[in-house]
Amino acid sequence: MRFFDYIDTIEKPTVENIRAIYRTISTKYDDLIDMAVEPNSKNYKKWMQTLDCLKESENIIIKCIENNAISDIEWLELRCCIYRFQVKYGGLKYMNIE
Repeated sequence: MRFFDYIDTIEKPTVENIRAIYRTISTKYDDLIDMAVEPNSKNYKKWMQTLDCLKESENIIIKCIENNAISDIEWLELRCCIYRFQVKYGGLKYMNIE
């Protein structure tokens, strides 16, 4: 299932939903790290800004996994961070949730 289709179908998120989202985001995060550390990367600053934006989502997810729960506010913040990332940088739209 496509990443945003999956997110849009979740009414009351569970920790398992959050873990699935984390696995997808971490794949993108790893790709960005690889691009940022390339020798003589012309786009280093852009990749680092992108990583910072994605890191916000990751921090929320980690906090929820540690607490073994996600509140409605945390869910809204997470969705906001994910959509903000997509609008600013793209790259999540065609990813699939496993």
